[in-house]
Amino acid sequence: MLSETAARTAAELLLKARGDHRRLDRLPPDCTPETVEDGMAIQNALADLWGLEVAGWKVGAASAAAMEMLGTDAPFPGRVFAPYLLDSPAGVAAEALHKCAVECEFAFWLGRDLPPRDADYGMDEIRDAVTDAYPAIELVNDYWVDGFALGVAHFVADNGSNGGLVLGPSIGDWRERDLAAAAATLSIDGEPTARGSGADVLGHPLNTLVWLANDLSRRGVGLQEGQVVTTGSMTGMTPCRPGATAVGDFGALGTVQVTFEL
Repeated sequence: MLSETAARTAAELLLKARGDHRRLDRLPPDCTPETVEDGMAIQNALADLWGLEVAGWKVGAASAAAMEMLGTDAPFPGRVFAPYLLDSPAGVAAEALHKCAVECEFAFWLGRDLPPRDADYGMDEIRDAVTDAYPAIELVNDYWVDGFALGVAHFVADNGSNGGLVLGPSIGDWRERDLAAAAATLSIDGEPTARGSGADVLGHPLNTLVWLANDLSRRGVGLQEGQVVTTGSMTGMTPCRPGATAVGDFGALGTVQVTFEL
């Protein structure tokens, strides 16, 4: 396990990379994350140093395909910072990102706190805590030259590769909808590029939220009223070019759009 000093050193390097708008080949040996726990220690230090309001959380590697790609057997958390929580249709500066990439996901708004505790949270409690559901696009961005060569702990350290979250319209009757069966099609400049369903993320998007609530609780962290949680990619990560517009079409549940502005 990384020491607090090592985690803070790694976080300082990642924060400086953000400020300098550059990518890192890797971290120095004395602060390289070897495990997801190491990665979370760095992510926590990064959030503390950066000082931005946490508007919510993301879940990475929630699908079997993502776990295989990242070489892990479980999801991982990342923070959604308030300045990067956007409403659709959104425009983001392409030059501000190292990677213009998108994923279609379901996101949930929490109407009450889910504090850390000894007992696990169950589905009924989690469902009751949610007030709204949304079609969403996660913006994927990281500060590694080749993160896949470094491994999942590095993605966790770099805030789970979250570059932002775009929310579509509220799904007013989401409790009556079968979100596991709900499909999403991702299009780039009008060309369909990927498709998936809610069942692709741990069998149901709410299963992912249950996982996150319990994972954070075991870490002594609670989800809070007014936070949003995006529950993992249904469509896989799709790269975009600067100037492109990505649209997630969730059918009757709404659409969400982001343009990578030149």
